[in-house]
Amino acid sequence: MNWNKIGNYLGLGGVAIIILGLIAYSIQGLLTTAVTVLLILGVLLVIAYGVINFRDVRSALSSRSAKFGTNAVLMTLVVFGLLVVINFVANRHSLRADTTAAKQFSLAEQTRKVLKNLDRDVHVIAFFRHNEGWKMENLLQEYAHYSPHFKYEIVDPDQKPAIAKRYNITAYNTTVLECDGKQERITSQTEQDLTNALIKVTRKEDKKIYFLTGHGEKDIDSSDPEGFADVKKALENENYKVEKLLLSEKDHVPDDCSLLVIAGPRTDLFDNEKKMIEDYLKKGGKALFLLDPESPDSYVELAKKWGVDVGHNVVVDVSGIGRLFGAGPAMPIVAKYEPHAITEKFNLMTFYPMARSVSRAENVPPGATVVELAKTSARSWGETSDVTKGPVKFDDGVDYPGPVPLAVAVEKEAEEKPPETAKDDGKNGDEFKPKTRKTRLVFFGDSDFASNRFFKVQGNGDLFMNAVSWLAEQEDLISIRPHDPEDRRVNLTRGQSRLVFWVTVVLMPLAVLGVGMVIYVKRR
Repeated sequence: MNWNKIGNYLGLGGVAIIILGLIAYSIQGLLTTAVTVLLILGVLLVIAYGVINFRDVRSALSSRSAKFGTNAVLMTLVVFGLLVVINFVANRHSLRADTTAAKQFSLAEQTRKVLKNLDRDVHVIAFFRHNEGWKMENLLQEYAHYSPHFKYEIVDPDQKPAIAKRYNITAYNTTVLECDGKQERITSQTEQDLTNALIKVTRKEDKKIYFLTGHGEKDIDSSDPEGFADVKKALENENYKVEKLLLSEKDHVPDDCSLLVIAGPRTDLFDNEKKMIEDYLKKGGKALFLLDPESPDSYVELAKKWGVDVGHNVVVDVSGIGRLFGAGPAMPIVAKYEPHAITEKFNLMTFYPMARSVSRAENVPPGATVVELAKTSARSWGETSDVTKGPVKFDDGVDYPGPVPLAVAVEKEAEEKPPETAKDDGKNGDEFKPKTRKTRLVFFGDSDFASNRFFKVQGNGDLFMNAVSWLAEQEDLISIRPHDPEDRRVNLTRGQSRLVFWVTVVLMPLAVLGVGMVIYVKRR
């Protein structure tokens, strides 16, 4: 009996059985009993081969080629070990870079800021059919990278109907966010909608914003180019409650008003309305004024009391920057912003059609901080004559010289303190200290920059929303918000497509083949 031949058969059979077991494990993804038996049987057969052919194995291992092979195996194991260590370190301390021009694979600054400020767990369940939720899973993975409080799972509602029923899922591609009993759901797979839902579900309180009406202000329900429907939608996306306020029917500004917005008024305030607004501000109220060149003087006088000069002019910019975007000299462009919480890391251009100057007054109320936020270029000025009557030029001593400020932020400790809270449960007898309230105001020399026509142009919407966030004391939302990803596809004509096909699929391979044949012939 030829034991060596039997040993060879056992060895080959053992290797074949081990390979079969590994293939079965890779397919099933589970170490079942059958797979375990196959692997053990294969290993035993290989060991049997080694025992039967011991002399041949020992001779092979002691040969010169075996020594070289052993060194190669050891070097391979060392390199493999180094790769494992590097992978482990990279997993714990990853370095990520987005090399796309539009940064389409990076989360927006606002998203990163919201995630880093999370102090409570947010559970996200995305309901997608098998192999259909990869886009949302990639997005959720990016979110989880920035916060350990952001936890997610992908659920196939067909495979786990009980979970789908628990969350009342009636359609595929639905994502549910949960936090402290609150729930939000979206049906899209965009960063903008996911971040808005995250903001809503994590806000501890709902702030209400009132838009003054009755004086020709911008209409938050109008979808016309001059309306403010986009503003309303953006505010509601960040969990603000938005309502109109007809102040003439009230005896005071509502107590639940977190921010009062006066956008493009065309008639004067009544005396009682003016007093109600002043009383509201004295108590630590917050207000945003968007004053066009035609806005009446009652608002100018109100601004003066807070250390802000609203000019009687129209800002003209002759730098030529606006022509690159189809804008004339009466639409100044701002690319320079002064240091402030509203403009922190803000580097986008903003456009202001038919704006007036808004600057820091010489006499500022004691205790007030007045900051000019946005300024036009040096080749601009505030024109005091009628810009509609032909060409204009700068008149020294008459016009406001550039750079011209178009927005101002004011902060001052409230003149009227809130009432002190009652004593605690009596354990220490100390009174709670009332929280210091501050009046905050922002004045813009234009309202059209936030209209539906211009809200989504460059940084207009972001600057407006940053001002709202600061006024509403939601500083964690001050940032550049997510935008729709830029479409960078190259559209080819039929002729161009054929040219690309012939060059890449036909001509280049033929050229390589021809060069190879020439070299072959020369060597022969």
